[in-house]
Amino acid sequence: MGVKVKDIMKKHVVTIDPGVNMQTVSKILTNNRIGCAVITEKNKPIGVVTTNDIVSLVAENKNLKKVVAGEFWRERRKPFITTSPSATIMEVTKQMIKTGIKRIPVVDNGELKGIISTKEILLVSPELIEILSEKLKAKVDSVAKPDEVISGLCESCDSYSDDLKNVNGRWMCPDCMDED
Repeated sequence: MGVKVKDIMKKHVVTIDPGVNMQTVSKILTNNRIGCAVITEKNKPIGVVTTNDIVSLVAENKNLKKVVAGEFWRERRKPFITTSPSATIMEVTKQMIKTGIKRIPVVDNGELKGIISTKEILLVSPELIEILSEKLKAKVDSVAKPDEVISGLCESCDSYSDDLKNVNGRWMCPDCMDED
């Protein structure tokens, strides 16, 4: 049977109107110390804006005051995935792995009931950490070119580096490459 989404989801969800600009969204996320807000229209969830979205806009030199959450969401054409309170953690984890989405709104009869993220799942199912790590590594390996430099955790010393290189199938920092 397994643990259900309703048992571990966060029930308090910060929502925003589609007409709110991204500068305001960034302040809402920062003030609430959260990674996303659900965009709602007529009390129905229609999308999610994350801190990663804001970082991407800043990287593109966009004026956050001029970018509106709802338009941003529609233009990016991201998949909007929801789950039900009765779904199992394993079902949601599979959705997250398949789509690469880390936060999924929980909806029942069109009404927002909560949100579930990888954080809640890993708190109750730490054995999934290894599964998620392997899937993430496989995804990175499939998109990164063998001679490409990426950022992440060194697979030898577990330190963060902006200069990881693939050495015999393992992402390693310069210090560990020197030792190898």
